Amino acid sequence: MKFNKQLAIILVLLSMLLSAIAVSVYFYNQNQQVVADKNRLVKIFVAKNDIKKGALITNKDIKETTIAREFVLTKPLIKKVIINKYAKEPIYVNEPFLKQKLTTAIAKEKAKTLDFKYNSYNMSYKMFKNPNYILEPNDVIKIVSVTTENNLSVQYVIKNIRVLGFLADGLPSEKAIFKKKIKKVVKKQTIEEIINVRASELILDIKENDMLSLIKDWNKGGQLWMVKSKIEEDSKVDDKEKKKEAIKLVKKIKRTYVKKKVYPIKWYYAKESSRSKTATIFYEDKPEMKKTKSVKISSSFYKECSKKDKLLLVKSNKAYLRTHPSIRSKIHKKVYKNYVIAYTNASKINSDWFMICDGSYIQRKDTKIISYKEYKRLENRIK
Repeated sequence: MKFNKQLAIILVLLSMLLSAIAVSVYFYNQNQQVVADKNRLVKIFVAKNDIKKGALITNKDIKETTIAREFVLTKPLIKKVIINKYAKEPIYVNEPFLKQKLTTAIAKEKAKTLDFKYNSYNMSYKMFKNPNYILEPNDVIKIVSVTTENNLSVQYVIKNIRVLGFLADGLPSEKAIFKKKIKKVVKKQTIEEIINVRASELILDIKENDMLSLIKDWNKGGQLWMVKSKIEEDSKVDDKEKKKEAIKLVKKIKRTYVKKKVYPIKWYYAKESSRSKTATIFYEDKPEMKKTKSVKISSSFYKECSKKDKLLLVKSNKAYLRTHPSIRSKIHKKVYKNYVIAYTNASKINSDWFMICDGSYIQRKDTKIISYKEYKRLENRIK
């Protein structure tokens, strides 16, 4: 039988055509199925009327309707999930019910009126030299006005000022410090973090004239100090005695609220040093000939000062590193409290000194021996 080349080509083309038609029909049917699925009507429940925040949802507030499946973005809620729930926020007419807008309970917000005797005024915490964030409503404070003109002196002390509350982010608060959950993006991921939020203002029960006097003094560059106290009766004492009492109070406040210097944990690394050494060679048979050569010697103590097996923590506010184990020797460097220094050993010459990583010496009384684990714990605590 003779092979017909033309017939074979026709058969191949025909089979390819049939395959293309079959594929087209398949994709057409799939597309039609997808379109039909999208257009398929789904029953959902929507609000029959506007529902206010905090309202209890009942049968009269919902109605059933149908919507094309392609417009349903979340799984529709069934009726029993919606009934007898509270609206966490307003739900408007014909709005589908969403899970995140419903709750099983709602907080009852009560309007709270401030019970003040004189006037309620807000004062910023920034106006005080010693802001007290552990105050609570109904605490009583004194406010001391101090002028800085010429010499530091007391203007007056206002007593019996009652704390009514606080303001944080413009909203009333019963605490000066409270916890708040925030969201932030870290490495392209949104995480939740709980932070401490401080109130920005105090709400005080204070006489109008006293408030105006305090603001006037503060605007002139004066200082305001606060101190927690108890209610005191006005006693008939002359102005001199009142001023003496006020000065004593200011001194007490300053002693209480003086800011102590914070010494961070810091690892001691010695700087690199270099020195030149010169040597001369003389020839015995030819005294007139000689050869001189200078060499630069560099030293790096980074490796020695990085060792973790022998560590000292400086406990004095400041200490001196000396070239020899003696207070009469030259000062090599001054270090401060909480410096961590790697030491080599105790001095063999004088037991009151440690030889440290760079070859200098520090007095034993200014330091204490610690482990690397203790150093890490201190570092995390003081950060």
